[in-house]
Amino acid sequence: MRRPASATWVHFSEFFESVARSGIDDLEAADALRSALQNGVGAMGYRRQFTIGSDELVERLPRDLHAIPVPPSIWNDCGDPKGNLTSQWQDDPEEAECWILVDWVSGFIETLDWEFTNFEHLRTNYGALQIPKKDADRILGELSGKPKKRPGRPPGPSTDFERRQVSRALEMISAGDTRPPSAIANDLTDEALTGRALEAQKQRLTYGIRQASYRAAKNSAKNK
Repeated sequence: MRRPASATWVHFSEFFESVARSGIDDLEAADALRSALQNGVGAMGYRRQFTIGSDELVERLPRDLHAIPVPPSIWNDCGDPKGNLTSQWQDDPEEAECWILVDWVSGFIETLDWEFTNFEHLRTNYGALQIPKKDADRILGELSGKPKKRPGRPPGPSTDFERRQVSRALEMISAGDTRPPSAIANDLTDEALTGRALEAQKQRLTYGIRQASYRAAKNSAKNK
């Protein structure tokens, strides 16, 4: 199975470059990316496979020349992203026989498992990981708090209550709150809202907090 020729793809490294430029928390982005992959977003990668013989790796040839789908089970089993933006699972912490290692920023996977047909270890690597651009844009939009485009609906706070909550968020940040804007926004939503209305308000608040924080930081730099 090859990826559709008409689709536009974004490498994991490009995704995290956009995360850095947008001021999004990178660990939050890795969590969101893994969640999307677990929920049906398809990833592609260039696969290489090795058997282990006489304490050395022997590559299985011919090597794949086209990106192929990454098995969805990897995203379910690899574990939550850590602070160094990797995920790791192994069957035995002291003497692992099987493992999964995901480096989210570089877009690389390494797995080791038993191949029961030949009773030997098989190491499989996937490099240059990528997802469809439309999915990458959607994830980044959700992380930045941008509401989905609707006619006549401006981005960011749209009521006096929401504008007051953004001001409260800035006060919290000035007082030392280091949580990502989405987490702060979650604490400042209207308790009476539920469902889609609640999620939409959280997105507007997150967007407003990011924009206000950016303006405050820019003004602070000018005044130095």
